Amino acid sequence: MFNAMTPAQLTAVLSGTLRESADWARPLDGFQRGQLKSAGSIGRHLAAELAGGPAVAARFRADLHALLCEPRPAPATTRPAADTPPAGTSPADTSPAGAVSAAVDTVVATAADTVLGAAAEAVVAAIDGDPSGDVAALGAPIGDLLAACRAAGPDGAALAADVRSLLRDLVDAEIDLLSRPTETRPAAPPASPTGGTR
Repeated sequence: MFNAMTPAQLTAVLSGTLRESADWARPLDGFQRGQLKSAGSIGRHLAAELAGGPAVAARFRADLHALLCEPRPAPATTRPAADTPPAGTSPADTSPAGAVSAAVDTVVATAADTVLGAAAEAVVAAIDGDPSGDVAALGAPIGDLLAACRAAGPDGAALAADVRSLLRDLVDAEIDLLSRPTETRPAAPPASPTGGTR
């Protein structure tokens, strides 16, 4: 699904190899046999991906979209409030350093949340903006989202885990897809409407 080459590019490579092989001297050497076996592998995997890939990609995109659009809990501050006034004292009795530290924590947490939100919005926009369903085009935005999750610390950890879980499911689905043979025989023609023969 995240293949660097498009089906059109893979088909062009396959076609070129097959065309060149018509002019190779016989018997073929080891390299040439390897080239033809690779071409056969490309064709088999491409057929499997063309047959089942759109459904797998659509499910991944829908699940990722739903994950990023669902409400998430508000972020916690980046550090615990170490300067909380002791019991029996008023805020006026405490050092102003505690108030500054809390303010910095709030700014840092808000900035991390803003970056994380922007990264999530970029992934959603990439999904919404590409009706063709190209999963490979989501690679960079998802990478940026995971980087933003790391920068957000504990606040981004849960989201990163959920995104990675969807990516694992996508990889498992593609491996399963590529491991199943694709039917090479044409489908049987439809039966006559009357059910009779001519």
